[in-house]
Amino acid sequence: MEEEVVSALKGAGIDYVLFLPCEKIKRLIHLVNWNFDSLTLSREEEGIGIAAGLYMAGRKPLMIIQSSGFGNCINALMSLTFCYQMPLPILISWRGVYGEAIEAQRPMGEKLPALLDALGIENIVFDGKNVDEIENTVAEAYEEEKVKVVLLKPDIWSAMPDLSYLRPPIPASSIMVEGGGAKYTRYEILEGLKDELYGRIVVSNIGYPSRELYSILDQPTNFYMLGSMGLALAIGLGLALAGKEAVVVEGDGSILMNPSTLFTAINSGAETLTILAIDNAAYGSTGNQRTATAKADLQILAISAGFEKTFRSSEPHEILELLKTGDTKFIHALAKPGNAEVPPIPLKALEIKERFMEAIK
Repeated sequence: MEEEVVSALKGAGIDYVLFLPCEKIKRLIHLVNWNFDSLTLSREEEGIGIAAGLYMAGRKPLMIIQSSGFGNCINALMSLTFCYQMPLPILISWRGVYGEAIEAQRPMGEKLPALLDALGIENIVFDGKNVDEIENTVAEAYEEEKVKVVLLKPDIWSAMPDLSYLRPPIPASSIMVEGGGAKYTRYEILEGLKDELYGRIVVSNIGYPSRELYSILDQPTNFYMLGSMGLALAIGLGLALAGKEAVVVEGDGSILMNPSTLFTAINSGAETLTILAIDNAAYGSTGNQRTATAKADLQILAISAGFEKTFRSSEPHEILELLKTGDTKFIHALAKPGNAEVPPIPLKALEIKERFMEAIK
């Protein structure tokens, strides 16, 4: 199936693909990487601007995103792509429907067709039966200079293992001159911090970071994010501004989606916010696609934002000591890519919220 979709995109003349990964279509993403000029985005909205530049320079870009992230680019899509009458075909991995296991995917997924209709965006649902529908829709976007969307049903894709082993190992950044290279996975780092995190207010990023934390140390004072990638730091900042001492377990992909929140945090004057940025240079929850931190440096970003206390380490025992003080700081924890085999969190979103609010009174 995935090979047929790639052939359809080639048939429609696509020569550049911009994407944010999704676990349901990770094999398609891998094949796209190998068959097109491509770029992994940090946020959907930036893809709208990049696609506009590519188109005006004579290229034929296409975006692949997840339904939960569509809302991140609506204003840019309407004020740039629509306003300037530029073509842009978008393949959307349609989450939140067809037996979706992740609760946070459902609100956007269930309403997405109606939202697209309200925005005047022509869309079709691809159910795996006629791949020509994709080729025709993508080609028509350029012929008619319109935005067109193909909703990819999540239940039609090939089952597959993690394909990250087919890619070269992700190196530590050449800028990372202090604190050594990555030695442990995120799970191993969190396990080493269990004693210090016990009883603390902890906000954990979506996907495997939350699943691993739940497996290692479930407690009512943990706020597990089930969706809203990129907002873990913002939630922690809100808690800190309300006088709570919060530890935010962030990831490199999440920080890259909203790096401006680092600057907001410092300008807010929050005094009790600890950011534990576990950086494995990969979107671990969706198949270990590489992030920009394979070359960039999050600690330097935090310094530029104005953090007076920043640290880098790959050793859990060192990070544990850094967590003991409650002042605002940024800890850049280098980790190896990889996820622990842990089950999904069995709690509903409302359960997580209610027990968390009760516990931090």
